Amino acid sequence: MEPTAPRDQLRGRETKQRVIEAATAEFAEYGVAGARINRIADTARASKERIYAWFGDKDSLFGHVMQQGLDRLADAVPIEVDLVEYTVMLHDYFARDESVQRIATWAWLHDTATAGAFSSDRTLGYLHKLDVIRDAQQRGLADQSWRPEELLAILLAVATNWNRAPAELRTIDPAGFDADREAQRASVRQAARRIVGP
Repeated sequence: MEPTAPRDQLRGRETKQRVIEAATAEFAEYGVAGARINRIADTARASKERIYAWFGDKDSLFGHVMQQGLDRLADAVPIEVDLVEYTVMLHDYFARDESVQRIATWAWLHDTATAGAFSSDRTLGYLHKLDVIRDAQQRGLADQSWRPEELLAILLAVATNWNRAPAELRTIDPAGFDADREAQRASVRQAARRIVGP
């Protein structure tokens, strides 16, 4: 029995990772309300019972996916007192992987509807960001007239504005809207600079 135990553990970890990957794709496509554990189980080649045992219900699985996404984002784009550069880096991160933006949008809709039924770990990440913004304001690197919560919310909107722009705008000039990524990036920097500037 002992020699097979590590192999079983490895298989379990691999299956769990497949479930997380399948759930991430499912939530990105359908949101929380539209996601189905059946499809996640089929895609991940795992049983529904195992998914429920590992993660609990669908909301808990979504919370796990969100936390992993936030952890990856914090590692890839750590917030610094240079809030303009932070905003541009956020824009780049979301532009590289549209599924990240889709999941974030679904999360904002879902979490608002469920009155913030999410883990304290997710809140802690934002509290850290607010501390960095306060530090930037105290150093004179950011406009102190903003409440830190306001400034963070606005910079997040600036970072994601191209990905969340209305479809109507895209249809007016589809080639121009999506073609010039560097121009989009420059506009994000310019907007952030004007907002942050003390």
